[in-house]
Amino acid sequence: MDPVLIQDTCIGNVLQGGAGATSARIAQLLAGMPDTCSLQVCNRQCSSGLQAISTIASQISAGEIDIGMGGGVESMSMFDMMGVVDANCLSEQIFEHDKANKCLMPMGITSENVVEKYGLNRKDLDQMAVDSH
Repeated sequence: MDPVLIQDTCIGNVLQGGAGATSARIAQLLAGMPDTCSLQVCNRQCSSGLQAISTIASQISAGEIDIGMGGGVESMSMFDMMGVVDANCLSEQIFEHDKANKCLMPMGITSENVVEKYGLNRKDLDQMAVDSH
């Protein structure tokens, strides 16, 4: 397909370096898409890629665009999820509210807790990931 025909691109990415759209825009240009093709980036935690695809499908269904591209670049292992969180800059109320406080727990720790609770192992989880793709 001629990349000029793509009217919008949506890329899901949880931990976005640069200005958020930097890696997605670079990938778009390296793929040969013209700089006239619009771009949006979404963050819906572990389902960002699926949200990006849904967003493009919705735009097509609504008649906003005819051709779009959606996908994801979840590579959370490349960034420290809590690296940009400075507890000194947060409201004291966060630490006093049980559910708000839990939002500060990185998903990596959450996944380790789930693995321990349900007796899962890395080999089986990696195989499930391969099978699901």
